[in-house]
Amino acid sequence: MPAVLPLPGDLLPLDTDLTQQLDRIRWTMRTGPLVDILIDHLSDGLGEPQEVLISLDRLAAATGQDADDVRLALAELAQSGDARVYRGQEPDVVERLEAHQRFRLVMDWEHFHRTRMQLSIPGDDV
Repeated sequence: MPAVLPLPGDLLPLDTDLTQQLDRIRWTMRTGPLVDILIDHLSDGLGEPQEVLISLDRLAAATGQDADDVRLALAELAQSGDARVYRGQEPDVVERLEAHQRFRLVMDWEHFHRTRMQLSIPGDDV
């Protein structure tokens, strides 16, 4: 058996829409847990700040993640419209950030809460 299984599009002729849907599902499966960890830190740890001056290294240390994983989570938040990244007054591309570079992370919490499903399980105290 190969170490990595081929993608469906590698074996079957798929239309463009289905290929895009499958790519989005794979992206979400990869970034979802990383986004959850980052959001936990930003919401529970920092109280949902509108803006924070930070670096990938600092976010990685605060969340116990690798800087590249934090970059993926930020890229997902930026692509979905939940966050914007600035260096100075200019918008920046998350994928271009160096791990040590400081940037402003501007969250759109209203958009985040409106577009992402959040489930909670009641604890023993309910």
